[in-house]
Amino acid sequence: MAAFLKKIALLTAVALALAASSIEATEPVAIIVNRANQVDKLTEGEVKKIYTNNTLAWPDGVPIIIYDLSINDQSRAIFSEKILGKAPDLVAEEWAHLKITNQAKNPPQIMKTPTLIIRRVMREKGAIGYVSIGLVQNNPDVKVISTLR
Repeated sequence: MAAFLKKIALLTAVALALAASSIEATEPVAIIVNRANQVDKLTEGEVKKIYTNNTLAWPDGVPIIIYDLSINDQSRAIFSEKILGKAPDLVAEEWAHLKITNQAKNPPQIMKTPTLIIRRVMREKGAIGYVSIGLVQNNPDVKVISTLR
């Protein structure tokens, strides 16, 4: 009986973990910058220009530091599809080609977790990244400049 209860507890824990990750994955994605950044809002087109090597500095001249999540992250999938119109693996392939051919002016830095992106954006005035909105809603150290649903 004890073994059966342990299996039930394990299955319940797994189900709850999957449900939590799925809730986070379907949450809107927030595009964030450092709180000191003068920009308060960006259109999807302006974000695309940043993430496609076309805008390299903020209006005040501060260089933009781009952060991306790993290609398997659900927030990256939402971001890549909505902003870039492509799957994350295709975007990664394009950046790899630009790097190999020495055409990548400002390639994104890949972070393993959303927490790392939030920390970097908090510390670096020129940083931009994206995470699930629930992770930054009450964070005074970053500014949400756009939301993707």
